[in-house]
Amino acid sequence: MATQNNKNRNSGNKQGRGPNPTPLTIHMLCAHAAGRCEFEGCGRLLFTDSITLDDFNNTNVAHIVASSPTGPRGDKNRSHKLSQDIDNLMLMCMDHHKLIDSYPEIYTEDILLKMKKRHEQSVQELCAAINAESTEIIMLTSPVKGKIDANIDFRQTIEAIRFQRKPASNHGILINVEASADYKSRTYWDEVQKQLERKFDYMVRSILSMQPDMHFSVFPIAPIPLIAKLGFLMEDKIQANIYQKSRSPDTWCWQSTDKTNEFLISKEIIRPGNRVALALCLTANIAPERIIDVFDADVIYKIHPTRYGVDCILSIADLSCFWHQYQVILDEIRNTYLDVKDIGVFPAIPISAAFEIGRRYMPGIYPSLRIYDDDNGFFEALTLGG
Repeated sequence: MATQNNKNRNSGNKQGRGPNPTPLTIHMLCAHAAGRCEFEGCGRLLFTDSITLDDFNNTNVAHIVASSPTGPRGDKNRSHKLSQDIDNLMLMCMDHHKLIDSYPEIYTEDILLKMKKRHEQSVQELCAAINAESTEIIMLTSPVKGKIDANIDFRQTIEAIRFQRKPASNHGILINVEASADYKSRTYWDEVQKQLERKFDYMVRSILSMQPDMHFSVFPIAPIPLIAKLGFLMEDKIQANIYQKSRSPDTWCWQSTDKTNEFLISKEIIRPGNRVALALCLTANIAPERIIDVFDADVIYKIHPTRYGVDCILSIADLSCFWHQYQVILDEIRNTYLDVKDIGVFPAIPISAAFEIGRRYMPGIYPSLRIYDDDNGFFEALTLGG
């Protein structure tokens, strides 16, 4: 394998090897790897001595498919062709170069290509973040069901935004709301709404009064109606991105960049009339009987995915697909049931969708939304609009 330790390289076919990489190719490889070992988990800086901290060229240029057909991971048809190809080269420290060539049955071509891709993609993302625009992080916490404490690790929020934006402050904005009254009581929901509105005005609107173009990144762990209320306060005129907690892996990062689900609309007419309910059945289905028990619906609209579950929304594209369908339903209700003043909303949804049902609501255009929550049965929690 070709090793670059301040040694002169020749272009001959010593021991059946293909041509050595050109100086330009090696310079490009060093740039793509940011001068660090590309072996997963290492990342050692290769132009500084680890003990003296003096400048020192300790780079090894390793071939994924060996330059010689008889070398580690060699191939009689491809070795010479790929010998100078930057996509077949990895920048490594001496230890890991020796390791991968000593155990080619473990460090296969496929494994090394994945290591290289992950390392160089991370370098590109981190470099892109250098000049990224700033965002203020908002963390909304409130006991789930009024009982289960909610905590957000600020370091995880930084991890979630780091490839898109940089934090505007080193602490973010923590909005914590809670009340001592019974969770299902009107007192409880009146109190937490007042707290949220007061703290939002003090912590968020005060920033917007001085920096109207400020961008926000929102990380909520709270009851669904309260997250919808935060979305309503943020509205779509404020620049904001919503993030969603994943349990496995334990992260706020979106799990995909592609659309992974479809969201469908259905309508069930119970009887003639204009009492309209909207069932948001994303994480689980909601039986019509459960709605009718607490809301005397004549018509039930439903949004449901092709894949139910807590992982029904894995990407921004999934979320966009959901809220566009949500607005389609609200537009249809507005145009079909002209006398409807309010809609009963029954959510079984992830936190990102909860935020969007508040944020995408248009006051003065859509009927008000009576948001219900589920705690051993649905109960009305709060109203948006009206």
